[in-house]
Amino acid sequence: MEHQISKTDRRIGVIVNYLCVAAIGFLIHAGDVMAWSVVVRLVGVLAALGVGLITFIRVYWRTGLWKLAHASYQKLDERQVQLMYDSLSHSYGVFTIVCLVIVYLNAVIERGPVPIVIAGSILYLAHTLPAAVVAWTEKEVLITG
Repeated sequence: MEHQISKTDRRIGVIVNYLCVAAIGFLIHAGDVMAWSVVVRLVGVLAALGVGLITFIRVYWRTGLWKLAHASYQKLDERQVQLMYDSLSHSYGVFTIVCLVIVYLNAVIERGPVPIVIAGSILYLAHTLPAAVVAWTEKEVLITG
């Protein structure tokens, strides 16, 4: 059975998903700074991870956007190739700005290497941003299952 996920629901899902990634980083960093117990940090991180996983599955996996964003261009039709080209172009600009801001802020505030949690978040952003652009801009995205 196929049905559509609304543009508003996809946009909310993208925002919530990226907020969960940010929350994980915040909880780990704030937990270190404020000396929270391991249990408090773990519960917070697991809650954010759970919500993030649910939104990932709903927005990227079930809609097929993950496969589309990671497919070989030879397997895509002309419309899909153009859609992914536009998505990748926008994603590259946003990704570059986000990375530069993170690196510069870290250099000014931390004066050390980028923490592993932030590096992992950047990697996640690199893989999901093209699909997020499609989820954000396209009028219709079918859920396939």
